[in-house]
Amino acid sequence: MLAAIRSAAVLGIDAYEVTVEVDVALGLPNWFIVGLAANAVKESRERVSAALINAGFSVPPRRITTNLAPADIRKEGTAFDLPIALGVLVGIGVISAESVERCVVVGELGLDASIRPVRGALSIARQVAASNRGGDTILILPPTNVREASLVRHLQLAAPSSLGELVAWLRRGRLPLPNLRADVAPEVDELDLADVAGQEAAKRALAIAAAGSHGVLLVGPPGAGKTMLARRLPTILPALTDAEALEVTAIHSVAGMLDAAAGAVTRRPFRAPHHSVSTAGLVGGGSSPRPGEVSLAHHGVLFLDELLEFPRSVLEALRQPMEDGTVTIARAAASLRFPARFALAAAMNPCPCGHAGDPTRPCICAAAEVTRYRGRLSGPLADRIDLHVHVPPVALARLSTRDTGVNSAAIRACVEEARLRQRLRYASDSACNARAPGRWLEAHGGLDPSARQLLTSAGERLHLSARAFHRVLRVARTIADLDGDESIHTPHVAEAVGYRPRNAEAEPARGLALA
Repeated sequence: MLAAIRSAAVLGIDAYEVTVEVDVALGLPNWFIVGLAANAVKESRERVSAALINAGFSVPPRRITTNLAPADIRKEGTAFDLPIALGVLVGIGVISAESVERCVVVGELGLDASIRPVRGALSIARQVAASNRGGDTILILPPTNVREASLVRHLQLAAPSSLGELVAWLRRGRLPLPNLRADVAPEVDELDLADVAGQEAAKRALAIAAAGSHGVLLVGPPGAGKTMLARRLPTILPALTDAEALEVTAIHSVAGMLDAAAGAVTRRPFRAPHHSVSTAGLVGGGSSPRPGEVSLAHHGVLFLDELLEFPRSVLEALRQPMEDGTVTIARAAASLRFPARFALAAAMNPCPCGHAGDPTRPCICAAAEVTRYRGRLSGPLADRIDLHVHVPPVALARLSTRDTGVNSAAIRACVEEARLRQRLRYASDSACNARAPGRWLEAHGGLDPSARQLLTSAGERLHLSARAFHRVLRVARTIADLDGDESIHTPHVAEAVGYRPRNAEAEPARGLALA
């Protein structure tokens, strides 16, 4: 008997429909799986066989052929275990074909017939909802994946804990609704910018970076507080919008990094890979392409500590996603696209010994060593970082004082007000100044004549590229938003220009202090 069970698979961060066809026929006992199945899919024969036996079902010796259609797309993962098992049960007459005709089924089976979580449940739920024209389709999935799938509205869900429970439901013709109680405690910030003594100029730069989603490079000697500052950047970031939260959750689900208890990512991502990361680990890829760190940081921050310790080839791979906001991974069979709209935060020493420009300790590096060290950061990549900030060492007397300045909550309130102005300006919930077209800002960004003249003269004096010119303009627009000004004035442009590197080797520029 032939059975057809609707299922789905993930390709990139999107899902597509798969029909699992199972034919149970007379012949020598054997089991074939066709349809470009990867090893993990082929191994489902053993998992499904053991699960059926341990669930109390007797499978007669038959020739079983399973086809995964469309057969010209390679199938990965373990999500086909459950639909294959249902197809076998329909084929041997345990359940009727009519009981599963309205169902889309995904799930991995344990040998004890328990149903285990799969990757990409949110992407699958979105695909099922988009193709659910009649509104009567039921998505059957593991209980652990219910929270993320429930983010898609107007979609019926069912989440049995085992194969035997699902079969009992189908025989009764009733699939109960899953339990969606919200019992996750809210996250509380443990870090605060008030923990950092001094460094008012760096805090100002972080506020600008958070308000406009700009990239920031912190340059200073060891122990100055660069890493401490960068790790507190998430505490001043605005909350994710609903649309952004869906995108970020889908990426983390596909990568298998979603917290099952939370069900959804509610805070902007902050990713901090080690400098030993590979190019595929940073931008994505591999034999079975997965999202890299730049995609996991989508709508958030990618922090690269000890920037110049990363291999130059790895750093150069950042140039295209920083410019386009996407990563395209081309393979012979398909081309996958992963979103990567992140803000880069990085920290580096000014020289190999770390004390170039330090008034308290002399630098022991030769000039050639310093040039070679700074040359690891190419000019084109440095050009794409909006804010270059010098972080000087803090005096020990300053560390002993209790006056640490403004806390994260106060800065975040200013950042959220600035983001609100940007959403109204660009008529988009996800828009920010860092992604605004430069020509549009020149015409409609409120640049007054004196500020325009200063920007032009500074660009000529510093030999700014066209990209750097527009990046200065975007930073100036963000500074004006933080100050609550509709127009960009001369002080805004002057401060923005102060954050540009002074030469091709990315010599650190001293940012202006907090007003």
